[in-house]
Amino acid sequence: MSSGTTTAKGNRWLILAVVAGCFLPVAADATILNVAVPTLTQTLGASAREVLWIADIYPLMMVGLVLVTGPLGDRIGHKRLLLIGLAVFAVASLACAGAPSPIALIAARAALATGASMIIPATLAIIRQVFDNDRERAVAIGVWSAVAAGGAAVGPVAGGLLLEHFWWGAVFLINLPLAAASVLLVSTLLANRPAQEKEPWEPLSPVLGIVAGVGLVYAVKAATHRGTSWWEAAVSGAVGLVALVWFIRRQLSSSSPMLDLSLFHARSFRAGTLAATVPVLVLVGFELQLAQDLQYVLGMSPREAGLFLLPMPLAAFAAGPLAGFLVSWHGLRLVIPAGLAVAACGYVGVFASAGQHSSVLLTVSLVLIGAGHGTVQTVASDAIMTGAPPEQAGAAASIESVTYEVGAGLGIALLGSLMAGLYSRNFTPPPAAGAHVPAAASDSIGEAVSAADHLPGPAARAVVSAAKDAFTTGYRITAVVAAVIVTAVAVSIAVALRHGDPPPAEPDSDTARKTEASHGPA
Repeated sequence: MSSGTTTAKGNRWLILAVVAGCFLPVAADATILNVAVPTLTQTLGASAREVLWIADIYPLMMVGLVLVTGPLGDRIGHKRLLLIGLAVFAVASLACAGAPSPIALIAARAALATGASMIIPATLAIIRQVFDNDRERAVAIGVWSAVAAGGAAVGPVAGGLLLEHFWWGAVFLINLPLAAASVLLVSTLLANRPAQEKEPWEPLSPVLGIVAGVGLVYAVKAATHRGTSWWEAAVSGAVGLVALVWFIRRQLSSSSPMLDLSLFHARSFRAGTLAATVPVLVLVGFELQLAQDLQYVLGMSPREAGLFLLPMPLAAFAAGPLAGFLVSWHGLRLVIPAGLAVAACGYVGVFASAGQHSSVLLTVSLVLIGAGHGTVQTVASDAIMTGAPPEQAGAAASIESVTYEVGAGLGIALLGSLMAGLYSRNFTPPPAAGAHVPAAASDSIGEAVSAADHLPGPAARAVVSAAKDAFTTGYRITAVVAAVIVTAVAVSIAVALRHGDPPPAEPDSDTARKTEASHGPA
């Protein structure tokens, strides 16, 4: 073993802290704008669809980009990839902070996703290479996963605190000092040794991945929002579906696929992927609605909403490392369904609290949601990374990244569109407002509140009251849907693993020797 490898593994816990710090702003930026929805609606004049695209473009771009960046890390070294990603992330954060319009912010968020797509697989692959002890690696991946779940949950908290004192662009500027510190620490602690044997590389697969994700999500949003025709949804959906089928066929037929679908032959890998994708879909999609309920319906300020959400990320952070220990004793078949059952109870609690406006019940529910998702994300990440042979760490990290981003992107699109459809169906312009209510008020509660600002007192109060009633009805149904989804995943995984957990993947001896000789430390 080289001296560089020995040094890296000797500093492995410090390296874990550094890569977790690199990943935290990436995870938080997926949701940090949730509490800024009212501000964006008023300041930038963002419509309901534009708000969803501002949130959604970030994970959707990463779905295709991580197909390039995961294998790229194996080629140029994960340290170099991480440093490039941090630099791009910092510049894009500056562009987001200065965006003058919703379209400009959407474009800047796409650039932000480019940097994030380099950081995510690089941090996972570094952990996989530095920690070679199974139990230590489970704990390390547990910490990484706790940052993933907790970062997504802490985003609205940080956003709310910043919005209390600064303009909305400040939620991005906080990334700059974090990126600068990360660059310094990564440059000091890690060595860079790319693989000697480089796989062929092709650009079409990531393009197909992005087109598939954006096309299908656009179809969902076009079908559920006012102002678009059926053919617009049909064409975009058809383009997305064709791109998805083409992408899958290319990966299955290629001798050097960018997304190695052969890894799905492992039972634990399949279970980990399902547990990583669908619960993230529910958490990220529902949290956007939760932040709006706290502000629009319960009347909290961004700071108050952020602080009220704090129990959820704290529970996720606490549950993540604990789950790493639990899975080594009880296995995937018990820990994943148990975590999902806890989260499902939390969503049921949200349903009940929305009708009673009980802050105590809602707080307990948020703790259950955070703890459940923190547990599942930890175990799912470990199942994905240990279900693949060590020499395929980069490929496994790419799939882990894709599952998270697919879940986040679809969650915002599906649950956001479901909420929009339920709101529109239940919103009825009050007679007290007469004919003065604009049609946009039926699109979202944010646009209804903005419209009420231009109405006389009694009419304004009537519109806001009708919007709150419509939102609460849709919100409660969305909570039930979230509970049903995570329960279905829990049952599916319990059935799939009913005969016990499969053993971790063993490396191919020849490939493993090549990997040890060529990669060295990350």
